[in-house]
Amino acid sequence: MLPIQIFTYPNGKKGVCIYKTGYTSTSYIFSGEKKQSFFNSRKDFKDFGHIYRSGIDEPLLFPFRDPVKRFVSAMKQLKKNKKYAEYDIDSLLDGLEQGTFKNPHFLESSIILRNACFIFHHIHLYKFPEHYEQMLRDGGYEGNIPHENKSSEKLTLTKMQEERVKKYYAKDIEMFESIEKPGQEFYFLKI
Repeated sequence: MLPIQIFTYPNGKKGVCIYKTGYTSTSYIFSGEKKQSFFNSRKDFKDFGHIYRSGIDEPLLFPFRDPVKRFVSAMKQLKKNKKYAEYDIDSLLDGLEQGTFKNPHFLESSIILRNACFIFHHIHLYKFPEHYEQMLRDGGYEGNIPHENKSSEKLTLTKMQEERVKKYYAKDIEMFESIEKPGQEFYFLKI
């Protein structure tokens, strides 16, 4: 299965859901539900096998968050789950680097983007949260924009931890920094 969760905006454009990049707020906007299971039950999630041959012509609106900020946010989210209580920042980074820790909150956005390229002919990139409102408006959403799953907990990385995060998410950083304007078209050959 491709690591990509798709939904349809009011104007027919498609959106992609990425953990710690407006996932909960977006689910609340389009379902009125605060639970993340919204996207797992949507009719938009289908077997994409038949699409490989033809692709989807509707544009995909793709949010990209600063990878270091996304990592910190994901780490705070992870700490809320007893299952991951034994993980500190360094042990989690060890697991990511060694490929032994798998969790969708830490999946590289560039991997999701590469997979989207197999399905969508047109992908438009938006920085999150800077371009989030514009992305929603480009999708035809005109309502209020809530900020769900907001955390007040502070988490600071050491210089060494930040360097490890930057190294692990190097492709994501490159992609994030390449976005100059909201809705910038992405060209597959540049990834």
